[in-house]
Amino acid sequence: MKGGGQPAVPDSLLGELWALLRVYRGETVFPEDGASPGVVVVLGTQVLAGGRPSRPLAARTLHAAGLYARGEVRLLIPTGGVGRHPPSEAEVMVRMLREAGVSREDILAEEEAQSTRESAYRVAEIAEESGIGSVVLVTDPLHCVRSVEAFRAEGLRAHASPVYSSPMWRNPGLRRGQFAREMVALVWYRMRRGKAVQRARSRSRP
Repeated sequence: MKGGGQPAVPDSLLGELWALLRVYRGETVFPEDGASPGVVVVLGTQVLAGGRPSRPLAARTLHAAGLYARGEVRLLIPTGGVGRHPPSEAEVMVRMLREAGVSREDILAEEEAQSTRESAYRVAEIAEESGIGSVVLVTDPLHCVRSVEAFRAEGLRAHASPVYSSPMWRNPGLRRGQFAREMVALVWYRMRRGKAVQRARSRSRP
């Protein structure tokens, strides 16, 4: 997870779409070598009936727990509010992280966000209060590009650790569907990123 040099995702719509295509083709857009993640944000997704994690949510959470077990993480921020089925995505992830051996004091949950953009906004608020300037995002590979865009717009240095064990990547049909959705979502996020950039600028003012 490199902290310097050229960004994995260029800060432009064309650059983001090109990065998305490269990820879809299986290229290594987000290298695993380099600086330690330090602070990891685990992005939420569907919770099933009875508070059970969906397979993508479980894959993301276990991926983050693996980074922690290797001593690469000092703080985990699971983010995600209540969807169709309670409890919140973050609460389900906290439970799984604790079962995987993560210390409770190393988890800081964000339980309100209803979208990737909102996760970026709310985590940026947490980061400002905690003196965090850089995060590594744990999510499905194709979701990484839009996630980096959303967090970068909020003023955070954002890298990514793709979860290639997620069924959203391993199932070819799901991968194709997510690729199409992410292309549309990237354009939509670019059209609406002005407020995020304004918030980031206001945070940086003395």
